Amino acid sequence: MNCRILAVDRVVLDAPAERVRAKTPVGWLGILPRHAPGAFALEDAPLEVVTEDGHRRFHVHEGVLHVRPDGVLLLADVVEPIDA
Repeated sequence: MNCRILAVDRVVLDAPAERVRAKTPVGWLGILPRHAPGAFALEDAPLEVVTEDGHRRFHVHEGVLHVRPDGVLLLADVVEPIDA
């Protein structure tokens, strides 16, 4: 599935992903390919994206995660990489 992460000022990530993990107000959400479509509010928390190159971590300062048939789209004001 494609994972596209957009901050207000830039495209943070646009790459194929095997898994995405994010925190919503009701708990952690794991997204795998062929996940049911939906839209989820995100809390100020880490976001994990597993790509074929490994784990990528970001800090999302609130946002919205859309699960679509073609992949995942995350929109947030601020997204910062977390050094591993």
